[in-house]
Amino acid sequence: MPDQNLENLFRAFQGTTSSNDVKSILEEYGDRPEIGVDQKFGELGLMWHPYGDNVSNISTIGLARDPGRSLIERITNAFDAVLDERFDPSFSSPSNPRVAAKNWFGRPMSGPDDGLFKWRYADYGYDRRVHVVISSSDSEYAPTIDVVDDGIGIRPEDFPTTILSLQSGNKIRKPHLIGAFGQGGSSTLGFCDYVLIVSRPKGSVHSVGFTLIRVLRLDETYKEDAYAYLCLQGPSEKLQVPTLNRDDSQLDLYPTTGSVKLPALRQGTLVRHYSYRIPKLQGSLAPAPGNLYHYLHYFLFDPLFPFRLIDIREPATARDERVSGSRNRLMRLVQKADVEGGEEERGSQIRHHRPMEYVVPYGAIEPCVGIEYWVVLNYRKGPADRGGILILRGDSNELYVQKGHPVAASVNGQTQGELTARILQPLGLSMIARHIVIHMDATGVSKDIRRELFATTREGFKEGRVLESLLKVLEQMLAEDKVLLEIEAELTSKLATREAQGTKDEVRRQVTKLLLEAGFRVSEVGKGLGPGDTEAIPVPPKRTGRPLSFDPLPTLPFPQVTKFSIVTPKPKMNIPTNDVQVVLVETDADAEFDRQGRIALRCEPDSLELAAKSPLRGGRMRWRLRPRETAQPGTAGKIVVTLTEPDGTQLADSTYFEVLPAHEERVKVEKTLIPPFEIFPIDPFGNPEKWSIVWPDVPPDAEEKILRSVAYKPVPVKDGVNVYYSTIFGPFKDAIDRTQRDAPAMLELFTNNYEVWIGYHAILQHNERPNNAFDIDESTIDRILEDDRTRVARLQVKEAAQNAELALRLIRETKAE
Repeated sequence: MPDQNLENLFRAFQGTTSSNDVKSILEEYGDRPEIGVDQKFGELGLMWHPYGDNVSNISTIGLARDPGRSLIERITNAFDAVLDERFDPSFSSPSNPRVAAKNWFGRPMSGPDDGLFKWRYADYGYDRRVHVVISSSDSEYAPTIDVVDDGIGIRPEDFPTTILSLQSGNKIRKPHLIGAFGQGGSSTLGFCDYVLIVSRPKGSVHSVGFTLIRVLRLDETYKEDAYAYLCLQGPSEKLQVPTLNRDDSQLDLYPTTGSVKLPALRQGTLVRHYSYRIPKLQGSLAPAPGNLYHYLHYFLFDPLFPFRLIDIREPATARDERVSGSRNRLMRLVQKADVEGGEEERGSQIRHHRPMEYVVPYGAIEPCVGIEYWVVLNYRKGPADRGGILILRGDSNELYVQKGHPVAASVNGQTQGELTARILQPLGLSMIARHIVIHMDATGVSKDIRRELFATTREGFKEGRVLESLLKVLEQMLAEDKVLLEIEAELTSKLATREAQGTKDEVRRQVTKLLLEAGFRVSEVGKGLGPGDTEAIPVPPKRTGRPLSFDPLPTLPFPQVTKFSIVTPKPKMNIPTNDVQVVLVETDADAEFDRQGRIALRCEPDSLELAAKSPLRGGRMRWRLRPRETAQPGTAGKIVVTLTEPDGTQLADSTYFEVLPAHEERVKVEKTLIPPFEIFPIDPFGNPEKWSIVWPDVPPDAEEKILRSVAYKPVPVKDGVNVYYSTIFGPFKDAIDRTQRDAPAMLELFTNNYEVWIGYHAILQHNERPNNAFDIDESTIDRILEDDRTRVARLQVKEAAQNAELALRLIRETKAE
């Protein structure tokens, strides 16, 4: 064994990515299971001291549920280190991290037509200031993951009060940094066996501090164990982390590999997580779900800096990928520029893009939340034995967001809230929900609004009036966008095309009869509440899907302008107290008028407030107004818009408004209505594109065992539902083969019976599907419902065969008589 000194201890830790090796190293240096808090061991007098200087730290560190989000906290800490390296205390701190990134590095501010995607970061190496490196460990399901930055670094004497502290508030008075509470990064400790921290501080790179963190098994006098870090006693018996003296040459962290450029440590910090448990994310790097490349792009939706993700688990096939966030991948598609990523991503095309519009959430007075969305269609190659034709992916947006959650909200680029597709379903956009990505940029909100909107763990929305006010504007944006309805119709037509004929009349009658017996009623389409006079409930007025034109109007060079006028509403805005209405202006003024704040809107009297604002672009500018809480029905007045030229001359226009009572509908509880329905057979070989839409998780080129595992599925289409059943579902296919061989006369009877019962169950299941946006993951719901359909289908194959055999026997007996 080499001499026991700090240099050799450091080299041993730094030279391995195996948890078992770390355990052996500690044992060689005298560590034993019975070692307690601040108890010296080994020749070097090493000790374990409680992380955060608090032996009761396991509850705080263990708050996080998602190892991926915790890893992102480490990455944002690395961004902060890069920002702090540029901070000069002799000057005032920028107001927020985005301003700091713009002023110090030239990163464009994210906006309708700007952002990281327009930044030439590679010219200055800014995409290599933070690295995430994946190495092999003792388990293929828990690789070792490093986060390396070349930022400001940490002095050895500052370790306990910074990176080894809990809730110390070191960043709370540094507005140029992303972090605030001093807790997020520590949550990674709960998902790995050990954590190694190494740092070389700016200005003192010869001083290298390091420590190791692990769970310390405490004796029976403690209710819980504690996380502790490796330290020793310095002068005056003060605890300090192990420290080495080095020259200013780089510290090589990894074995040399010729295929990728690996980071070294000249200045900054390395945080190594040995055996980091990331279930479902340990796959090879790819744009599709199941690996860190996809995950980091989504949960760092619009990061301050691009960074490198390097996978050296297999050195011969090592990967070096750039992570720039889903927003910037999508905006590059909008610009039709070269797309980062692999073949899967290169199959994407933007079908529709709605630029960012700025919303005033409840409690705010200025537009501060940007909402934008993209409809992206991704095509992948079908089975090779079928010619490898391009097939529309069932869920194109799964390449950019978490599947089933098309709405993502971010602060400083980090996703902090997400919503399911529930908001799209009432608008008749069930198919669009699989291909749309909706982004809410909440970076500009105040601390009060942020506190009301997001949990401090950054793991979700808080329900309340702030979120409701954002969703109300989003719903209006979606409802008025006629292009979405056109795309929905296009996608639906791919499913609605009939291969032969529609559902047999007899099957339709039998399914309808069963639904009537189950409490449905005929003739209308609806659910739950229907027209009546039992109860009045406030509801927003129905949107008609007025077309939105995105073609730019002719404009003049700034500061020339000749026209500025309101085109809607004219001659008057009638606005219920529970509604939001649009004011649209057309002009030939350049967007510079808006950027300089020379365009304004006011109401006389001040009974309406701003709900959202779309910046001037292409000669159009849009405001959304809502009645103030104090506004009373019957209040009337004028809306005035003005444009002020540099010489003080103003162009103005106006329209009238009146506040109406809240829009209500009288409803009564009634039976559920039978939706229009069709029942179709389907297989992955005859129509692979349609199969991919119905079962996006079971691609047509999947193994035969997987293809034969799905039975049937209801798919909502315009004004109804289609039920698709697989003709290669194992039990069904086996029964068909037996019937064709032994009793071909029974074939139609068997098929009819099967269609009746699976159609009936599919419509029941579709009608009763859980409708939530927050609590239940959509993929979990889909899996539960799919399992339920499989069980029912297995039973109905047997029932259909028995009923067909009985019916055939009765027919034969009747003929014999």
